[in-house]
Amino acid sequence: MRPRYASNSYDADKARRLRRIKRRACPELKDAYEAGTISLRQFDLVSRGSKAQQRRVVTAERTRSVTATLAAKTINQFLDSLEAGTPLSLLELASAVRNVCSKTGTANHH
Repeated sequence: MRPRYASNSYDADKARRLRRIKRRACPELKDAYEAGTISLRQFDLVSRGSKAQQRRVVTAERTRSVTATLAAKTINQFLDSLEAGTPLSLLELASAVRNVCSKTGTANHH
């Protein structure tokens, strides 16, 4: 069944939601959403916090992204450096990833 009013459509709801979120969001959070770094749901939830909290979340998300990229590059380089038939040492691989990430100050120490 079609909605009775155009304002009941998903597009109208989404536009209204975005206007509300953007009023509350700090510039860094808006940039992260527009760049596709965070989802609409994250944008909405995080925008409800203080500006300082929003900035911390954006910074943490950026750090996670950088760490993931470094880890992926390290894994690719590690695998590319292996000769055919060489057994894969997961300990060496994990150590290489940890070393690269810790140099940037973004490693998770568990």
